[in-house]
Amino acid sequence: MRTFIAIEIPQNVKEKIYDAFKKEREKEKGIKWVEKENLHITLKFLGEIDEKKVKNIEKILDEIPLKFKSFEAKLEEMGGFPDFKNPRVLWIGVSPKEKIKEIFEFLEERIEKEKIDTLKEGREFHPHITVARIKGKGKFSFERKKFFENFKINKIALFKSDLRPQGPIYTLLKEVELKDG
Repeated sequence: MRTFIAIEIPQNVKEKIYDAFKKEREKEKGIKWVEKENLHITLKFLGEIDEKKVKNIEKILDEIPLKFKSFEAKLEEMGGFPDFKNPRVLWIGVSPKEKIKEIFEFLEERIEKEKIDTLKEGREFHPHITVARIKGKGKFSFERKKFFENFKINKIALFKSDLRPQGPIYTLLKEVELKDG
């Protein structure tokens, strides 16, 4: 089962992000835009895990509200991986990076302690919302957008991801809510 743990973002924020790229979605070719309902902040991509391990992951998720409270976050400027000039992925940064990174580090530690095999990231954790993936050389003709949207981070979820030719389908497996901080 292909899975990941993510921070859910409110519907109104998803709509603002999606609407911000309306013109680009219509004119830019070679870009696979993330569907509005799929916008999220990935905390931990688990990859293919055995269904038996899902219960262990769910128990780890249950620990998160005991350790973390909800907090205010804000969208930042957009960027690209590996860089904005020749990106393979377009993203929007999210802050406060330190608080989000604390949740990521907690998950990393607990998942490792439970001996759940997952894909290891080869790079430093960078909180972001992926908005598009670019095939080919990544030539596009729009400016780097800035976002000023604030929102509350209060839901962490485990999703199953089924890859389809038309795009991934995410199924919610477990969700925990953070108490007001």
